[in-house]
This record gives sequence, structure tokens and C-alpha cells, in this order.
Amino acid sequence: MSIALSASAPQAPLHLPDAKSVNRTLFGAWYEEDIYHQFCTRFPRAMRLFRARIPKVMRDRNLIFVHVPRVAGTSIVRSLYGKGCIHHYSMHYYRTVDPGFAESAPSFALLRDPIDRFASAFAFVRAGGTDSCRLSDVFLRQTEGLATVDDYLSFLEERGPLDLDFVMRPQSWFVTDDNNGSVLVKDLFLLGEDSAALSAYLAPHGVSRLPWLNHAPRAHLFLSARQRRRIERLYADDFALIDSVRRQRRERNEAFAVRIAAE
Repeated sequence: MSIALSASAPQAPLHLPDAKSVNRTLFGAWYEEDIYHQFCTRFPRAMRLFRARIPKVMRDRNLIFVHVPRVAGTSIVRSLYGKGCIHHYSMHYYRTVDPGFAESAPSFALLRDPIDRFASAFAFVRAGGTDSCRLSDVFLRQTEGLATVDDYLSFLEERGPLDLDFVMRPQSWFVTDDNNGSVLVKDLFLLGEDSAALSAYLAPHGVSRLPWLNHAPRAHLFLSARQRRRIERLYADDFALIDSVRRQRRERNEAFAVRIAAE
């Protein structure tokens, strides 16, 4: 008796959920950085067991740079730490994971005018990212139907920080305390306003000039008065933070002028 062998039917490809969807299901956050940020808030003492996660190159530099997206951060990260160290951990994370290192090491971040950063982020999202930094698939899917500035503003207004990509979040989220809004980074610089001071700050660390990386070409974005008010409400903490940095700069300059005059 012969047995006829039939070819098995082709199997449909197995589609596994992407890592960010798994993160969201298990931890309520899309990004790895956000998972650790939440753990730092809930279990601060236990998170000290993760101090080895701070990159060796950052420890060797003895310098913590908090990378706020769309504020020339990629260029600074590459110059200080080389390739493969692009993360968006908040200063809250560094202070919780290794309080001693965060206290002893200099730390800094670069901030940007919120209107200008909004325009840059909008162009980044509309383009799906840049050649060197693509918008994640999760947010590509979520934002594919956003055609106008008002669409994008509504998208932002309906979500909290952990429901947004890093480029969409307030800058204050990265550098201030979640509970009281106090600044956790030791030094803050403003993009386009503190170039000389930033250069002087980086020079002792061997950075003489910064490359221009992750640049997203964009046309001028016209914003109506109503849209500007919506941006001001969304990023109110950022406006206040930048005003504070400018005020402190003026006070330092005035004190320096008085000291020079008295000599």
C-alpha cells in the first residue's frame, strides 16, 4: 500500500509585537528610558542597584549631559561620548540611579525657545524623522493622519508625557523634578543665546567645535496667535524655565559689571 504525501500548506509569517508595544503592555510606557524613569519614582532605593547602567564613557568624562531632543543634543552627545550613546534619560534618572555620581559630576543640558523647538519637532514628525534618527514606528502610525499644526496641537494636548515621543515632550520633563519643578541639572544653556558660554564650558572636555548632526531642513512655520497661545499653554513650564535662565544670566552679568567697576 502506498501512502501519498501531500505538501503542507505554506505557513503565514509569524508577526511578533515590536519591543515598544511589549513595553507599553507590561510597563505602561513605550520607551525603555520611561520604564526606568517610572521605577526611579516608585522604587528609588532599589534603583541604585542599576548604577552600572550609566555608560562608562560618561563616567570617564565625569560629565552628565541630559539630552533634550531637537536642541542640538545629538551633536553634543557624539562629541562627548561617541556613537551608540544616544539616550533620553532624565536628570531624575541619573540622580536616583547613582546619587553620588550625579552630585559630584558636572551636569548640563541645552534648552531651546519653545516656539522654535515646536516648529522643529513638527517638521521632524511630519517627515518621519531624519536620515540619522527616524521617528519610531509606534509614533509613525499614531501621527500619520496629522496634516496641520492644529491636528498636531490637539494630539499633544490629549496626551501626557509618557504617551508622547521624546521630541514632543516639554523640555522641563528632562531637567526638573517631577514633584516640585526644581531644576536638577547644574548648568543650563540656551541654544542660539549661550554659544560662547557653552563653548567655554565644553573646551576643558576636549570639544572645540560641534558637528551639525540630525539636522531636519524645514520651511518657516507660520503660527496664528491662537496657535501660539496653545503652544504657550502646552509648554508653560518650558517658558518659565527659560525665563529663569535668562534672568539668572542677567543677574550674573550685572554682578560681574559691578565687580569690575569697583576694582
